[in-house]
Amino acid sequence: MSFLYPLFLAGIAAISLPIILHMIRRNTRKRVTFSSLMFLRTTVPRFRSRSRLENLPLLILRCLILCLLAFAFSRPFFLRAVEGDQIPFGKRVVLLIDTSASMQRIGMWTQAVNEARTVLENAEPTDRVCVISFDKNAIMLIGFESWSELSPGRRVPVTIEEISGLSPAWASTNLGNALVAAAETIEDDEINDRQQISGQSQVVLISDLQQGGNLDALHTYEWPKQIELVVKPIKAKGNTNASMQLMAKLLVTSNDYQARPDNENQLRIRITNSADAIVEQFKLNIVNVDSAGTSDKSIDVYVPPGHSIVTNVPSGPKSITGQKIVLTGDDHNFDNTLYLAPNPDQQVNILYIGSDDDKDPKQMLYYIQRAFQPIGTLKPHLVSRRADNTLTDTDIISAHLIIMTEPLPQEHIKAIRREIESGKSVFFVMKSADAASTIAAITGFDNIKAEEAKVDEYAMLGSIEFEHPLLSLFAEPHFGDFTKIHFWKYRQIDIENLPGARSLARFDNNDQALFEVPLGKGSLLVLTSGWQPTDSQLALSSKFVPLLYSILEYNGVFDGRQSQYFVSDNIRIPQQGTSVPTKLQIRKPDNSLIDLEPGQQLFTETQLPGIYSIESPSGNHLFAVNLPAQESRTAPMSLDDLEQLGIPIQSSFGVTLEQTRQSKLHSSVIEMESQQKLWRWLLTALLVVLIAETWLAGWLTRPAILTQGEEK
Repeated sequence: MSFLYPLFLAGIAAISLPIILHMIRRNTRKRVTFSSLMFLRTTVPRFRSRSRLENLPLLILRCLILCLLAFAFSRPFFLRAVEGDQIPFGKRVVLLIDTSASMQRIGMWTQAVNEARTVLENAEPTDRVCVISFDKNAIMLIGFESWSELSPGRRVPVTIEEISGLSPAWASTNLGNALVAAAETIEDDEINDRQQISGQSQVVLISDLQQGGNLDALHTYEWPKQIELVVKPIKAKGNTNASMQLMAKLLVTSNDYQARPDNENQLRIRITNSADAIVEQFKLNIVNVDSAGTSDKSIDVYVPPGHSIVTNVPSGPKSITGQKIVLTGDDHNFDNTLYLAPNPDQQVNILYIGSDDDKDPKQMLYYIQRAFQPIGTLKPHLVSRRADNTLTDTDIISAHLIIMTEPLPQEHIKAIRREIESGKSVFFVMKSADAASTIAAITGFDNIKAEEAKVDEYAMLGSIEFEHPLLSLFAEPHFGDFTKIHFWKYRQIDIENLPGARSLARFDNNDQALFEVPLGKGSLLVLTSGWQPTDSQLALSSKFVPLLYSILEYNGVFDGRQSQYFVSDNIRIPQQGTSVPTKLQIRKPDNSLIDLEPGQQLFTETQLPGIYSIESPSGNHLFAVNLPAQESRTAPMSLDDLEQLGIPIQSSFGVTLEQTRQSKLHSSVIEMESQQKLWRWLLTALLVVLIAETWLAGWLTRPAILTQGEEK
């Protein structure tokens, strides 16, 4: 028999306490009534020792109680005979290798491979090893099972060969995600592998530990206490690293509709210098992508260490293949090129159906014409048509956005409905209650009635569906205040007879202000009040223009117009606007072609920085992919940042094999004792003995029966 906590056996020495108490106990003798002693001879009394044991069974029971209590606390168990080679005492080790873009710096990857080789060669035969490479995502190269299936002599060579086939890519560093993946891999192996006793585990990190590494995943993850982190930092030969970031807006959406086009010959570039840099002077050159040389005129830039500046750079001559800005003067060139895709102008056709005069400020067309102005590369083209004789089906088909303010004749209803069902959203403004007939004709549902609402002074918007994509740009508290917009007139309409209709905004009396009726792939948006001064103050508010551009964006006008992306971004494929499937191909910077599947909406193979081209029979659309800005923050982070997240860090393997074996042996002993749980039987025996001792003590101390002579 063995004991988990043998020091508690020292409590057996406490059995001397009841023995001593029995020895020194003074018994009061029984008093006997006797006559006067005056006639007896006085003699010296003879003393006899009274230190002798009495009630021996009671003493034995009490000593047994103390012995059982000491044995129970010492947690006894029967040691099973286990041969040494049957219990693996090795560690679980996850080798994390950084393959992000910052590891492309000169000499760093060679150091990383050498460090990985050293870790693998120092692994014990009983260790279980897993190898994971990571940048933005974590990829398992060799799993625990694959390592165990290899013979001990082939494990290290095969794994080193797998690592040697790697090379740093262009993605950013997500260190937090990689560490969480490593810890979860160890925990999964502890659950699945019952042969190796759970004990010490390590994550060996080989990385440059740059400050741009993302640690967000660790903020919500509780790191396992039994897993320690061993850091193998890789140091660069030079400290100075400068990076570039484009500051000009190349995409105009509903969120930045107020932007004004920058000078076409100027680009605003932010240049950042590393905090540990020793160089402050740099040069910028802008050239065409297909040009291998530099421009005749370079720009000198001064950036102190740890600072950033924004400078204007001439954009140079127009190029249909794109341009690139090249920075020189620092120690590392992996992030010294910024690619710029040409951003051609886009014409957006807006069809206004109504009889308004564009020069009359009392009518709605006056405000529509002034709201849609050229912004950046967006060139709105407004066409106004009357509903009676000037409107054609060609106008309806070619329009990116249709705004209706008057009832339509029946010959144009079918064309409008066909465009909605194909994916467009038509914006219908009810100038009168008679517009209900047009809504019924477009949707195909009868019994739609409307009437002029009775407004005492004015109505306000009381309920707005900010979760809808059309109104989500107003969700922020400082954008969502509509209380200053007063409505003098509006039309009451019941949308219960419109299946699928969704209310987007209501007045303060719960009447409909803006609602949506889905039809096919598109929808009909209905506003029950106009924005002319006689109806409301909507056109004079700061919400009017953003709302119009949000409708454009909801209509898919801006899909695929973005021209600047980062490595590993998903690219949304622009819609072709035709019912006939068109073959699309994407040409990557290395000149390889990727065929897109019909109807494919996302392109995910953006692993290389450079200019990409979406090629189709109707023309090419170019976009640029650049290195994420945070990857250029190459100054090493402090290990305190990881320790503050609850990760125990060890600088090297400081635990010997014998210490590991002892730790594993102790873990196996704990598991054996927890399975047997002999202490429960000892406590049961203790309870039985305690009951017997209580009964015996009570029986021995019962009152003696007095004789008849004593009663007298």
